[in-house]
This record gives sequence, structure tokens and C-alpha cells, in this order.
Amino acid sequence: MTVEEHISQEEYRGACYKSLSDCYYLPDAGLLKMISDPDGTACGLYSGMVQSIKGLSDIESIQVDYSRLFVGPYGLLAPPYGSVYLENKRMLIGDSTLDVRRRYAKEGLRINFKEAPNHIAIELEFMYFLIHKEVEAALVGDSAQAVDYIRKQRDFLEVHLVRWVCDLTALMAAKAETAFYRELANVTKTFIEADVQNLSDITPYDLPAQRANGKTEELLVRKEL
Repeated sequence: MTVEEHISQEEYRGACYKSLSDCYYLPDAGLLKMISDPDGTACGLYSGMVQSIKGLSDIESIQVDYSRLFVGPYGLLAPPYGSVYLENKRMLIGDSTLDVRRRYAKEGLRINFKEAPNHIAIELEFMYFLIHKEVEAALVGDSAQAVDYIRKQRDFLEVHLVRWVCDLTALMAAKAETAFYRELANVTKTFIEADVQNLSDITPYDLPAQRANGKTEELLVRKEL
């Protein structure tokens, strides 16, 4: 795979994570427009969700469903917090939450969230951030930095998201009253499972790195990272 092909693939992955993150906030007209946009970068994710909102006269029904699933007030039907699944059904702040917070801080991200740092939307957006940093490094030919951010993506998925997203999406699929959130559950689970496989199957690609004399050398990102 050439560096151009790899960067294009990574930009698509990043766009998918960012748009999935947006789907886990209170839905508004902008979200529905993003999902329905046939020219959107990540539009291939959302065919089922597009069908679920066709003919929707207003978004109140999915806003109500969002609140039922993720907010309350009488308990969360599908808690969107990783530590609920990884540690204790009653805990929002545990060791896994603190680990997520440390990872954000290590990347220079300010910890100033209205939600707990292990909320599904924030963890998905962190994956977008790591991919964005990988692409930035690849564009300037910094192979070592690009490889490091691939490792960080893989580690974050394996330690956090992939360990609890199936439990969350199973609850969403079972408890949602709208097709919108049942489809979102399927999209999220399918995409993350495929992305874990994608990261484990990375093949070598050429990444030209600028030398001081202006010449380039070919560097490889290898599968055995």
C-alpha cells in the first residue's frame, strides 16, 4: 500500500470515528443531516440509519429514546460509560476511567468534560484524535511517529472500547424503541469489530521521510507492530 492510499484509508477511519461519536450526543437536525448526506465522508456507515429516519416528521421520538437509553431520569437502560461494564454496574469512576483520563492527558488534551471521560462519545472521539495525529505524522514523513500512533490506537481499542462496546450495543438493540438506535447499535458494533481486525492486519506501506539534504528514503510500517 502506498502512503497516499494509507492516508486516504486512515482519513476515512477517522471520519467514521468522529461521526459515530457525534451520534452519541443528543440528536438534532444537524446530526440527521450528516447521516443522510450522500456526499459525506463516512456515509457508507449509515445506510440502515438513513432508512430509519426517512419520513420522520420531527426528531422528538429519537430524542426521547436517547434520553431513555443514556440519560434517565429513572436509571440508564444502556449506560454509555465504560467502567459500568468493565468494573462494576454501579461505578462510573473506577480504575478504567482513571486510565482513560491519563491517556487523554498524556496526549495534551484538556480534561474538561461535561461527561465522564469514559463516555462512549468521548472514547470514540479520542480514537479520531489518534488517527488524526497518525495522519499528520505520515504527511510529513515521520514514520516513527505514525507507527507510534497506530500502536496507541490498537492499545486503546483493546484495553477499552472493544472490551465493552458489545455489551453496550446489545443493551441498545434490546431496549431501544426506535429503529434509529437499534441501527446505531449495529453500526457501532460492526465498525469497531472490523477496525480491530483492520489494525491487526496492517500491511507494510511506503512512507517517504525527508532527509536533511532534501532526498527521501523509504520507511515501512510493518504488520508486526
